[in-house]
Amino acid sequence: MFTDAEIAIFQEELEEKMQIINDNILLLEQQQSTPEVIQEIFRAAHTIKGSSAVMGYDKMTELTHEIESLFDEIRHDRLEITGDLVNVLFEAMDTLTELKEEVVSGTTNNVNIGPVLQKIKQVKDGVSLKVKTCADKQEQAPAPPPITQPAAEKAQPLLDLGMDDAVDDVIREAEMRGYSAYGLQVVFEDDCQMKEVRAFLLFETLEQTGEIIKTNPPAEDIQSGRFNNNIAMILVSQSDIDQIKNLALSVAEIKAVHIKQIESGTGAPQDAQTGENPQPSPENPTPTQKAPATGSDNVTGTDAGKAVKQEKKTIKTVRVDVEKLDTLMNLVGELVIDRTRLDRFVDVFESRYGSDDLAEDILEISSHLGQVTTDLQDEIMKARMLPVAQVFNRFPRMVRDIAHKLGKEVEFIIEGKETELDRNVIEVIGDPLIHLLRNAIDHGIEDPQERQRLGKPAKGLLQLKASYVESHIVITVEDDGRGIDVNKLKNKALQRGLITREQYERMSDREAQDLIFAPGFSTIEEDHISDISGRGVGMDIVRTQIENINGTVDYSTSHGQGTRFSIKLPLTLAIIRALMVEQGGRTYAFPLTYVVETLNVGRAEVKNIRHSEVIVVRGQVHPLKRLGDIFGSQSDNNDNNNAQIYVVIVGSGDRKLGVVVDKLIGEQEIVIKSLGSYLGQVEGLAGAAILGDGKVSLIVDVRGLVRSAGSEEALTYAAAN
Repeated sequence: MFTDAEIAIFQEELEEKMQIINDNILLLEQQQSTPEVIQEIFRAAHTIKGSSAVMGYDKMTELTHEIESLFDEIRHDRLEITGDLVNVLFEAMDTLTELKEEVVSGTTNNVNIGPVLQKIKQVKDGVSLKVKTCADKQEQAPAPPPITQPAAEKAQPLLDLGMDDAVDDVIREAEMRGYSAYGLQVVFEDDCQMKEVRAFLLFETLEQTGEIIKTNPPAEDIQSGRFNNNIAMILVSQSDIDQIKNLALSVAEIKAVHIKQIESGTGAPQDAQTGENPQPSPENPTPTQKAPATGSDNVTGTDAGKAVKQEKKTIKTVRVDVEKLDTLMNLVGELVIDRTRLDRFVDVFESRYGSDDLAEDILEISSHLGQVTTDLQDEIMKARMLPVAQVFNRFPRMVRDIAHKLGKEVEFIIEGKETELDRNVIEVIGDPLIHLLRNAIDHGIEDPQERQRLGKPAKGLLQLKASYVESHIVITVEDDGRGIDVNKLKNKALQRGLITREQYERMSDREAQDLIFAPGFSTIEEDHISDISGRGVGMDIVRTQIENINGTVDYSTSHGQGTRFSIKLPLTLAIIRALMVEQGGRTYAFPLTYVVETLNVGRAEVKNIRHSEVIVVRGQVHPLKRLGDIFGSQSDNNDNNNAQIYVVIVGSGDRKLGVVVDKLIGEQEIVIKSLGSYLGQVEGLAGAAILGDGKVSLIVDVRGLVRSAGSEEALTYAAAN
């Protein structure tokens, strides 16, 4: 039985190899069937087959064996790549995904692989095989570039293989039949996981070219993982040293391969090969000597020095439980709080005792501790970060399938996959992006015939991009389709009773476009609802899910030209920057993500509409609320003769709200703390933070305030003016 850790490693590798196969099948469909692409798929399928066989997942082994066999036919130019073949491959990958889900859930025997195996067989039998002539056999498909070892690697002695008489007899008999015997020592990476699986794959790979007649340690120990980071073996084969070494190096997590030819009778090594080829002397040239090939590991003279400089630096990684990272992040949050308290203490100390030596020392310690804390915070945040490729990589296949189902042609471009986000944010953004991409293909991009009639290319353009903007990540989904039809939205909203005739008449284009975020709203007719879109459960969910992680959703559209959605996300959910304000002697925090601007306005600028206060800012009307009224705290500034008031303009989506406060304190980095199960969810509050003086500041739930305030008062005032 395998441990949970070993199963987790298998699942991680399975995900990686399946992604490689999916990505390269998409390249095949786009007529990019290079030998490298075909070899990538073959190797990935081969790895999954070997790993799943060791783990005992027979169905997965059988299916990947058939995929591997299919690509073996393709890479030897005996099978052509057709649309049917690509479709069957994608169906096979869907079945493999179901098998993977079985592994994750711990269930078995629920997936029937028979139908897809039958389709693979039909593809093999249904395509006429090419009849090869003698000339064809000499013009085989080009082999993939060899995998080379670092040129500076030094030779190491082989492990003792115990050359007894029985082994010597086997080697002598093999030589009489035209075979050669080789001694190999294979060195695995220091952090190699599941060495027995890698060893199994190595044996299976090498046995494609010959027969392994002896190993050290014995085969039983290797199968059970009882060996260090290297194993030795004797292989009998008709292949040459280069072919054998490259085959061995094709197995993942193998660091080096040392190989020597062995002759019967003496066991003496000939033509020892490690990282560099032996150079025969001019007086005694080797008959089989070849000119160094470009890209091979033949290195001489000054070239060796260059190779050393160009050698890739090995990246060392370690697996860490996510909960440990979360705990570290919480501890860093506590340090941030103490750093803030120390900064305040330094200010108080300096004001009392002036700038004497002791004050200078404390100031220096505070400054250094602040820098160290900031660096530690950055490093912990980086450790929690994952590239958005974790999410983006699953979309090309999805876009391809949806486009095919709808009969549309779509060019899908992804940029910024290396952009990193907090893992907690990564886990949330997947579903919103799926909704946006599906809507872009279904509602946005037109049919090829319609696009050509409009003077557009038949193939629509869909772009997904991630980039850093200041202290946030911005993800954009943009298409060059039909855009958002304002009249269609208004008519459908009126028809469904979401707006009144009066609202219909005075509604601006932007307000009409915002209807796409109304719960349950869709422009698709009931008889056209599909499993792709049209049920009205998409865009409102997108906004809600993004706002739940302190993000925002914005968009721009041009009728007939396309639509662009922008999702702005924080780098992390644990520590944020906030605008600190004071109200009734208490400190409150507004997350900066939602703060539009701060104003110091005269009381005369506040208007009353239907017994509600509003404020006009640059021609725009915003409802006005007082923070003291919201939380029931008495204002410290009750002097109505005071001509000036402080207003914080906050916004969520396209709605904005002015909040009157007693005092503006300034920006500050705060650590978000939950209110806990005792208090639970409190209306108007999103959490709390501990300040430098040890007091607690309440974090205002801006989204809730804006939504509860509504915009009816502002619309009424705007209509009256």
